[in-house]
Amino acid sequence: MGGSQIWLEEKETLTVDEMLKAICLNSANDCVVAMAEFIAGSEEEFVSRMNAKAKSLGMHDTTFKNCHGLDEDDHVTSAYDIAVMSKELLNKHPNITKYTTIYMDTLRDRKNSACKYK
Repeated sequence: MGGSQIWLEEKETLTVDEMLKAICLNSANDCVVAMAEFIAGSEEEFVSRMNAKAKSLGMHDTTFKNCHGLDEDDHVTSAYDIAVMSKELLNKHPNITKYTTIYMDTLRDRKNSACKYK
């Protein structure tokens, strides 16, 4: 997959709370894809929903090609659109700061320190 990961194992189960921690602290692309598949059935459907939401928010300079944000042809956005998306996230889901303000944490009973930052 590339990028940051926590190396999810096939059939491994993490809670949504654990996934969100991994995503927010470690940019865990494997968790992002797993969550996309859980929510929408496939990454492709989730990306379609991301693009529909971006359009509905007036994010005119954004086209998502994947759910994790790794470089891909025509996967683009602007600083303004990121601000629009961030405002929507904070206004509609203020509890996201439970994850985005974490300084250090671990997952999997400290067996994997991939989400540990100092």
